[in-house]
Amino acid sequence: MKKLIFILFAQFVLAQQNPQDSISYEYFYEKELQQIVSLKQQQIGRSFNPKKQLEIAEIYKRINCEDSAYAAYYKVFDKEFKKLTLSDDAFNELLFSLHTTESSKYNYEKDRRYFLELLKQRTINETNDKWLAKIENERFKDYFIDSLKLDKAKEIINGIKKTNYYQSNSTFRSVILLNEGNLNTKINNFKIAESNLFHALDLAKQNKDYLRQVYCLINLGVNENKQKNYTKALSYFDLIESIPNSKYNIKIARIIASNKGNAYYGLKDSVNLKHQDDLYYKLDNVISDFSKNSNFYEIDVAYQTKEKDKKIEELSSFKKTFNTNKIVYSVLLFLVFLLALYSFVRWKKSDKTKKLLNKENQSLSIENKKTKHELETVKSIVTNDFILLKNKSKVYLEALIYVKSDGHYLNLYTTSKKEFVRGKISEIEKQLPPNFVKCHRSYIINKNYIKQYNSMEVIMTNGQDIPLSRGFKF
Repeated sequence: MKKLIFILFAQFVLAQQNPQDSISYEYFYEKELQQIVSLKQQQIGRSFNPKKQLEIAEIYKRINCEDSAYAAYYKVFDKEFKKLTLSDDAFNELLFSLHTTESSKYNYEKDRRYFLELLKQRTINETNDKWLAKIENERFKDYFIDSLKLDKAKEIINGIKKTNYYQSNSTFRSVILLNEGNLNTKINNFKIAESNLFHALDLAKQNKDYLRQVYCLINLGVNENKQKNYTKALSYFDLIESIPNSKYNIKIARIIASNKGNAYYGLKDSVNLKHQDDLYYKLDNVISDFSKNSNFYEIDVAYQTKEKDKKIEELSSFKKTFNTNKIVYSVLLFLVFLLALYSFVRWKKSDKTKKLLNKENQSLSIENKKTKHELETVKSIVTNDFILLKNKSKVYLEALIYVKSDGHYLNLYTTSKKEFVRGKISEIEKQLPPNFVKCHRSYIINKNYIKQYNSMEVIMTNGQDIPLSRGFKF
């Protein structure tokens, strides 16, 4: 009885000390994080199990821990490349997962394409065109997202739609129709885009593909935002809440907050706009912090597993000793209970003072953030007078809106004219002050001329749409 009282009391104290943060990885992915710990624990002292390792990698990928997912996939690749135990198709899936995980990380253009090339070599002579279609879809992403060669992207989509795999696999067909809808939204074919996206959504519903349903609704909202139908866009974003999706939740929440913010900006609803902006930055900070520490977390899981095993052994030993010394330990347990109770009472008394100190610290933190923001604002508007181009033309920086790279030449757009000069974008980037940022491999923009932006593009005050590289953030 005394032991039961002590356990209940200890749990109460721990519960009081660990309030759950409503915006955290644990809140979104507590179940998945526990699964990772359990799977790693199951493999202690056993021979390498590629299927278990792939399961861990899939969970990491599902919760956007790309570094840890990549490391887990690579462990399987390293073992299987030397001695293949997986089926050919399972190994091909592994190569594809390695590529998609690598290419989803920040600085996408720096990935090696090693695994995609290896997959292409392994499947080049297959009569089934499944991998041909999937590899072509990766090429579409290159042209649509990174190089913005939209005609080429459209040509690839049309080619994919002729494959047997597209015709026979409704899940893949939904993916391609979603991509085609995004492409048509980009080139302002709004009605065609809507048709593509609704078709993709219907297929996703038939397949119970909740993640694809979410993406379809997001892009239907984006399509309406671009047409300035802001209320209709918000209705699509609100529908997402009813979908029981369990993948990429925290990053999807950030995308929705960004696009809702664009809609509220268009409606001139400053209250809801501020709420969405605050939510976006909270989510962004959580993702950034967890991403930086994902490798640490993977190592820490192993450490925690060892510690838990050690504690289990200690508890078993303690149980044996306790059975032989029940009276002595009962007295000690009661004394420990009294000491814990005394500590709890003291903690409650000091809690009020602690809350006041925390409140003051929060106030100081807010002031500090305001000061930093003001300094950044000042920094962003400090510019040099002008830069001198190779053709001896002067371009005054206060009038320069953006720079576009076109092969070996540069187009400089100002408030009054356009300059065309031979040069590299990397060279002119070094001459520009901090208020100019490279948001895409082909574009540098002046932050002082930004009108609004979302996760895919930024709109300048002259009405020009500038694309954003995947993973770029201000």
